[in-house]
Amino acid sequence: MTIGIPILIGILISSVFWITGCGGKKKKAAPGGKSAILAPKGDSKMAAPTGEKKEDELQSKMGDKKDEKKDGDKKDEKKDEKDEKKDEKDEKKDEKEKKSKKSEKEKKEDEKKDDKKEEKKDEKEGEKKEEKSKKSKKSEKTKKEDEKKDEKKDDKEKSEMKEGEKKEEDGDKKDSDKKDGDEKKDEKKDEKEDEKKDEKKDEKKEEPKKDEAKKDEKKEEKKDEKKEEKKEEEKKDEKKEEKKEDEKKEDEKKEDEKKEEPKKDEAKKDDAAKPGEPAPHVSIEPAGDLNFKADQVEQKKLTLKNTFDKKIMFKIKTSDNIVYLVNPVFGTIEPGKTAEIAITHNKAPAKEGKLVIVNSVFAGDEKDLAKSFKTAKPTGGQINIKLCPK
Repeated sequence: MTIGIPILIGILISSVFWITGCGGKKKKAAPGGKSAILAPKGDSKMAAPTGEKKEDELQSKMGDKKDEKKDGDKKDEKKDEKDEKKDEKDEKKDEKEKKSKKSEKEKKEDEKKDDKKEEKKDEKEGEKKEEKSKKSKKSEKTKKEDEKKDEKKDDKEKSEMKEGEKKEEDGDKKDSDKKDGDEKKDEKKDEKEDEKKDEKKDEKKEEPKKDEAKKDEKKEEKKDEKKEEKKEEEKKDEKKEEKKEDEKKEDEKKEDEKKEEPKKDEAKKDDAAKPGEPAPHVSIEPAGDLNFKADQVEQKKLTLKNTFDKKIMFKIKTSDNIVYLVNPVFGTIEPGKTAEIAITHNKAPAKEGKLVIVNSVFAGDEKDLAKSFKTAKPTGGQINIKLCPK
């Protein structure tokens, strides 16, 4: 139908042009043409009409022919439409027959193709929907962003307005503060000037007091100088007394040494082997008596050396085991070797004591030397040392 409508319109337009353009020509056409049909035949029994009637008849006939032509054109158009429809139906039938002639494989392939096409269409539609949703989301986001931007702009404008108002207020405050500051500065200047005047007055009043204070300071300085001089003199006297005390101590030491010399000689005599007694197997360093301070805890050391050609054992004895402590009490020494003994003096009244070194060739058990000394007689002579607290 959509194809037939423009065809009808074209036929109608062409027929109108044909009628309007060819009407006069048919009147003038030769008697042998189509227009000869309108002319009366010579053999006709009817009388020839007059000129006016002929024209009227011709015109009426032409009008009838035009109507007939229009009807014919319409019929032709309808026929053409019917023919087109028939052709279309025939084509469809042919297509159906062709399709029916196709094998099942081809049908399946066509179905697969159609399915693929439909899937592609669905995919495209899905993609379009996704794009639309994305666009809608983007549009929503852009709307939100625009709203946020607008809000930020409004906030900025508000903040700018507030800052402007604050600046104006600050300006007014600054002006007022400047005025107050200038007034305060003027007041402070006046106060300072008054204070300076008062200070000058006070200084004038205090000048005599200061002079008196200076005089007092000078007097005190002189007193301090005198005190220092006295202290120096006292120090000098102390130094002289110290020198005297040192000289006294030196004299006392010399006297003590002189007194100790005969005692040492006596000790040497005691140390020397008595006739009929064996010689000691050890020597002592330092030789002589041991001196201690009675009012202090003090320690002295002795070194024993084995002068015998065999291993010896020794035992240390004291006259007072509470005042004098010995470490070690027992011991052994290889030939040519030494052993160190510590003698500690505790605080006690000044009272002379005695230390005895018993020595003998080693015999018995080294772990129990006390038993060894009890069971065997000493083979070496004993050594006596005086302990002198002062």
